[in-house]
Amino acid sequence: MKRIAFLVMVSLLAIGLVIPGCGGGPRPQPVLYVFENGKIDVGIAGERNCTAGAMQWAGATLAQEEINDNGGIDIGGVSYILELVPLETGEETVDPTGLAGVLNLTATLDGVDFILGGLRAEAVQIYRDVAMEKGVIFVDCGAAAETLQHSVVNDYAGYRCWFKGTPYNEYFLGQSVVRTVGAIAMKLREEMGVAADYTLKAAIIADNLAWAYDQVVVIQALLKSINVSLVHSPYWVDAAGIAGGMQNALNSTAGLDPQFIIPVFSADAGVLYDLLRASYVPNAMSVGINAMAQLKAPWSANLTTAPPGGPACAYEVILDTWADGLVQTEKTEPFLTAVMNFTAGEYPLDNAATYDALLGLKKAIEAVAWYDAEEGAAFAWADDIVGWMEDPANAQVTTTGITAYYPRPGTTAAGKPALTQTQVRSLYDLSSYNETYTYDARDWTMPAHTTHDLAYGPGLLTGIGAQWQWDAVAGTWKKVGVWPMDLGAEYDEALTDQYGCWNFAYNGTKALVIPQNIIDHHKP
Repeated sequence: MKRIAFLVMVSLLAIGLVIPGCGGGPRPQPVLYVFENGKIDVGIAGERNCTAGAMQWAGATLAQEEINDNGGIDIGGVSYILELVPLETGEETVDPTGLAGVLNLTATLDGVDFILGGLRAEAVQIYRDVAMEKGVIFVDCGAAAETLQHSVVNDYAGYRCWFKGTPYNEYFLGQSVVRTVGAIAMKLREEMGVAADYTLKAAIIADNLAWAYDQVVVIQALLKSINVSLVHSPYWVDAAGIAGGMQNALNSTAGLDPQFIIPVFSADAGVLYDLLRASYVPNAMSVGINAMAQLKAPWSANLTTAPPGGPACAYEVILDTWADGLVQTEKTEPFLTAVMNFTAGEYPLDNAATYDALLGLKKAIEAVAWYDAEEGAAFAWADDIVGWMEDPANAQVTTTGITAYYPRPGTTAAGKPALTQTQVRSLYDLSSYNETYTYDARDWTMPAHTTHDLAYGPGLLTGIGAQWQWDAVAGTWKKVGVWPMDLGAEYDEALTDQYGCWNFAYNGTKALVIPQNIIDHHKP
């Protein structure tokens, strides 16, 4: 591969194409991609020794096979094969500061055209700049933190090549958690025989990590809207003292007797949480984010044990991406089958959405690149690829919904970069609820509507609430989709907000199971 950076300072400054980065950030020059030797190289940045990194590689490998088996990337009638290049970052266990990622990306960046990957926000914040400084398009497939995407708002020139592939940011993650809790709370109140406005209780136990901080703030703020009150300030569990911290948090929670525990865990803490929760707080439903409860591996010894036995994650509801039998789009089932075959039957983590990101990148390259027969090479301006990805007309059907990006920032009356109400509204069908959209009085619609972050809501991306349920026919516990759920037309108004109506179910959604002991214990 080859990238040519063009800088004709006088003319480019004159027309405003070269803009210094803010605060000493990257200042990438306009970049022309040159694709030679019949291939395009994509780096997959992550830690291959951790589950998330393995999932990134699995999704990318499946996309590579699909693309190459179907003729490769077509540029002007000439086929280019896709090759993957591992970019080890060590961010989960080796060096979470991101310095290992900086060293490895610096050493290998000239060998790749594009990059997909990333995991820990703290590390990604550091090593992504290696790519940004050279104008290399990098699609984040793992780090949720909105601050990473906000760089595109604060310094568009410096970070315009930075996009989100998965997941949507922590503000939307927090909203989805509360929407899931709210739907389950409606069902629980019915089973308890109490009024629809009966106040239920919850506790929050979370990672003491950057990705969780703002998300917990969102969850706290929104719980009131679903008549759920916190019994205690959030418990924060540090990775260094995980055992003692988790025991203390659950022991304290047990004495407060909530109907819900809301976890916010991205890694190993989630396993200990479930193992201890079953003993300390057996009469509370766990509903939230627990990455390890998305997998089979931690619970393999008990997955074929019928109720009342079973794994520690039994009946837990987790914010997730894919589940058995659930169909978000026509691409969902083929992908889930393929990735579980690739991983020897394991459920994928959201990081496997490198599959969707790579297919979307293929479309962008094919749309703007051209082939020069005399040169024997294909060419594409990086900014043309960026512009194509930004255009909502090019939103992609993926395995999880419709991927579209919040647009390039406008400017507020105060001169700040921001998305205007009109820009955000353009992504949503507002006709069904009186053309309303709530926004800050300063017209500052971010966060969470952040440039190059994933657009959120019904008809776009929602995420799913998955629950571990017993399948008597198969003789095993399975992870099935239970949210979004259709509660009946009478709930349409209550479940409609500025993004649309959430009172719907994807094909294959299963009925929620609330264990009888929880119902009986909390009946007035």
